[in-house]
Amino acid sequence: MIYSMAGYCLDTESTTSESLQIFGYLVDALKVAGSPHNIINNELIMAQCQVDIARTFFRPARTETLNLQMVCTPELLEKYPGSELVTRGSFRLQWLVDGIRKRGLMARLTFPYDLDHRRIEREILAVSKEKNRFFFKQPTLVYHPHLLVNFKTSFETDERFDELASLSIDLVNGEISTNIIQELKSKKILTQPPQKHLEKRQISYRDAYQALLNHLQWQLQNHDSTWVKAAQARWEEEVTYLESYYRGNLDEELDQQSFYRRMAESYRKYRPIIRIQIVNTAILYLPLVRYTLEPYPGEPELPTLIYDPVRHRLKH
Repeated sequence: MIYSMAGYCLDTESTTSESLQIFGYLVDALKVAGSPHNIINNELIMAQCQVDIARTFFRPARTETLNLQMVCTPELLEKYPGSELVTRGSFRLQWLVDGIRKRGLMARLTFPYDLDHRRIEREILAVSKEKNRFFFKQPTLVYHPHLLVNFKTSFETDERFDELASLSIDLVNGEISTNIIQELKSKKILTQPPQKHLEKRQISYRDAYQALLNHLQWQLQNHDSTWVKAAQARWEEEVTYLESYYRGNLDEELDQQSFYRRMAESYRKYRPIIRIQIVNTAILYLPLVRYTLEPYPGEPELPTLIYDPVRHRLKH
């Protein structure tokens, strides 16, 4: 199996820290947007971006493809004639940032939650395994940022089928979830981040994305292999046919070349390949409620209770 998610590395000796960061940002932005691009020597980015052209008196609104060649250090302009320098404050960098904000595949969504004490305590008691021998103290509400990535996985042989996977990771504690979309379906969602009670992110977006990709690849390693076995059976059938067709005619050099060429074509046709693409991404702000529990007199101390109202479960 071949995964088509190719990584990249950066030459830290030939770029400054800032240009290195900008270079990495450009590559990440193009990946998230699904824009075709190539990286040359970790110095030049060649990309195609969709641009919305506004309507004019003579022409209707339209979308055109813009070909870009970008470098992030001035010394590379001479090495790559026709390239554009993208640095902090440059037009192109701001254009890409604005494009991500307006046309990008990134959304910011919040599940707002009210601290209704009685309702929360009823929900907690409904899922708690502890005997109710404690008092609830004043709860506190916090929002954890989560990175959500919707992947499309294509399983290709001579046939093809696609599967979608929605994976999210808590950017504070690193917990990965595979069903957060289902949990949020029936809930009211806002498109603005919370104004207060927001927990600080502890995991970088790059590391979080890599963790989700690793999790997806782990899932694929345990995926049902029926499609591979079926392709292998079809390939073996075609190989048998080719061997039967060419049997007795392999004395001639031309027939030998034709046979081996057809065999190579057959191998490429039926070879199982898994391709992973990003459909879209989102930053989710999801609530957690923390309670300090006060035990009844004579009862042992209890740890802080954390209630997840999205999944209706407790954490300690």
